[in-house]
Amino acid sequence: MKKVTYLLVIGFVILISGTNAYAQETSSGKDYRFTLKTNPLTVLGGPLYALWVVPLTNEYKVNFEVQTMSKQSIQIGLGYLGTSPLITNLMNMRDAANDTTVNSSGFHGQLWYKFFLTGDDAPAGFYMGPHFSYAWAKMKNNMDHSQYVTASKLNINLVMGYQVITKGGFALDIYTGLGVKNKTFESNEMGNWLNDLNLINKFTISVPFGFTFGYAF
Repeated sequence: MKKVTYLLVIGFVILISGTNAYAQETSSGKDYRFTLKTNPLTVLGGPLYALWVVPLTNEYKVNFEVQTMSKQSIQIGLGYLGTSPLITNLMNMRDAANDTTVNSSGFHGQLWYKFFLTGDDAPAGFYMGPHFSYAWAKMKNNMDHSQYVTASKLNINLVMGYQVITKGGFALDIYTGLGVKNKTFESNEMGNWLNDLNLINKFTISVPFGFTFGYAF
């Protein structure tokens, strides 16, 4: 876990260095107040994972950011959680004769407040601030809907990031941070068909890392 954290920090520093130089060349000085962003890669895996790398859902999400003061902004993220194609393939690989697949649905909500620390006005430049998120999903056995597992995850983090906004309004937001997360799982009496994934309740350290891109206006 420590090695992964070190790699994330190093990668974040490299990305910040590159985007800082890029921002100096592309910044137009326009007074952007809003950004609308997403990350299409989340259609492969959403916020709920098992065994660190197995996505229990995918996610279709959008983030909307609004400047509240010259050096501050608030960002709200909403996402719909559906069935991850990766976990379906994993179950098929485990038992080629098993026709059981997963039908998942849920939601993911996020709230950020950003304090910008560089010379640019929000929402561009280096920032820090609190980040809260909550995700919930219900995964059903498609062969028997009475078999289900519900999963939830609460994240509380302090994040730092860098947002580039180009002359044309293209926005790229890269971030990482540190905090805590609480994962809980519940199932009915027959909902043990995902036992191989070791779905147990955990309260652990959180190291968020990600990016979104979109349009500023």
